[in-house]
Amino acid sequence: MTDHVGWIVEAKIADGKRGEFEAVAQEIVTATRKEGGTLNYQYFVSDDGDVLIWERFANAESAHIHIDNWDRYADRWLAAAPATRMVHLGDVPGDVRARHAALAPKLLQEINGFAR
Repeated sequence: MTDHVGWIVEAKIADGKRGEFEAVAQEIVTATRKEGGTLNYQYFVSDDGDVLIWERFANAESAHIHIDNWDRYADRWLAAAPATRMVHLGDVPGDVRARHAALAPKLLQEINGFAR
């Protein structure tokens, strides 16, 4: 097991909003690169606008730093691509989970495997 904190967010780009979504995603990725504890922050998008973001942080403190930074982009991001699902991965602390309560994330506990 690991101290890493992570989650997956899924969204759907709204009709006519792909350019706006890509612009705000670029801004937040640029800002997130400066967060020392962010280990993975990767966007995946299908041709028809399905979005998956995989996020992994060194620890809960790093996750809080990222959430604080993401809050500056949240309104624009969600207007362009409303979130459809969120999954917390592993032992995500309650204070981090509480910050995502509006998305009602599903919690998946690690039962096997490894992280490097």
